[in-house]
Amino acid sequence: MSEKQKLIVVWPYRFRDFDWQRFELEFLSEHLEVHVHELIDALSPEFAAAYANQSESEHVKRFSSLKQWRDEFKKISENAVVFSHLRPVNLKLFLACVRLRTSGAKIVAFSTGGVTFSSVRVNPDKRDLPESFKKILHFVRRNLLRIAMPDFVVAGGSEEVKRVRRDFARSTKIILANSSDFSTAIGLMKDDLKISRGTIYLDTGFPGFPRDEIIEKTSEIVRPEEWYPKLNSFFETVEKSLGTNVSISVHPKHIGRDHQPLFGSRETLGGQTAEVVSRCELVIATNSTAISYAIAFSKPLVLVTSNAIENSRDQYKSSLIQNISRDTGATIFNIDRDYSAQEIKAALVIDHAKYESYKQKYLTSRTDNKPNYQVILEEIIN
Repeated sequence: MSEKQKLIVVWPYRFRDFDWQRFELEFLSEHLEVHVHELIDALSPEFAAAYANQSESEHVKRFSSLKQWRDEFKKISENAVVFSHLRPVNLKLFLACVRLRTSGAKIVAFSTGGVTFSSVRVNPDKRDLPESFKKILHFVRRNLLRIAMPDFVVAGGSEEVKRVRRDFARSTKIILANSSDFSTAIGLMKDDLKISRGTIYLDTGFPGFPRDEIIEKTSEIVRPEEWYPKLNSFFETVEKSLGTNVSISVHPKHIGRDHQPLFGSRETLGGQTAEVVSRCELVIATNSTAISYAIAFSKPLVLVTSNAIENSRDQYKSSLIQNISRDTGATIFNIDRDYSAQEIKAALVIDHAKYESYKQKYLTSRTDNKPNYQVILEEIIN
């Protein structure tokens, strides 16, 4: 039997079992010998505080320095396929990307976010640039950094394809695929789904747990003591209005953390987001990428905000919520206000035209319902 070709996943964050599943490595491992190189301790050790769990798989190796990683990578990279999640945003990452590109391996990047973008800066203290100047910078950047660019980029949705064309060199081939969440949903669409009376809140850990703000070096705009009592009160209004129970779908970063101080006795579910959304009657969210599942399974979606979000000088989160509402037709509820049962029920109407548009813009670039692993095997590996 011939030896399997190696697949090396270069991951700059904490690698979890969730990542193994969403990159469909269980399917790819039938054809390839999978190695995961986790670089969070070498690149941004402070970001580790955002994670409550990690994969203990024998496939995962963790590196405390880039030199240690380079030595290991050199041993196994010949004729390999590399899934690179590194972007050359600073000198250290630029050199790491160059190392990948000059290794002789086939380098594959991903642009599969699956959620509406925001043009508002994450850090409001940084001055925004004129759009015309941004276009010039993108042109210069993608040409100057060509040596650090991947051979392929897997992109899901027309907006992601536009972003790839803006950010990557023309020599990089775009592979039309799906967002990671939509690719997961494709597998579940084949099942005979039984609808429950449950409502699911897609928790991002906001604002109770450490999140991406650590690596972005921004401060939280909402205090937990302001947010959770009002949020739970809104859940009670939904439950009384619809005769339903609101359960919490725990963010993958925070599986293992105690959510009881935030949500009381409400049921919390970890590692089951796609399945529970496929069976629920309503999805509640702020700006989670997992709203992809609400769109994929045609579930009513409502969004929640607060006075603190709406009135903050930092408008990034508010703009994301507003943009998702615009693109999906979902109603936004401010948890600092009171709502009637009629207002809650009216929000359950789905704008199917907007859902279909959202799907094409952010979730998939395909019409054949092929999951990402099949696309990768057919269009990159083979």
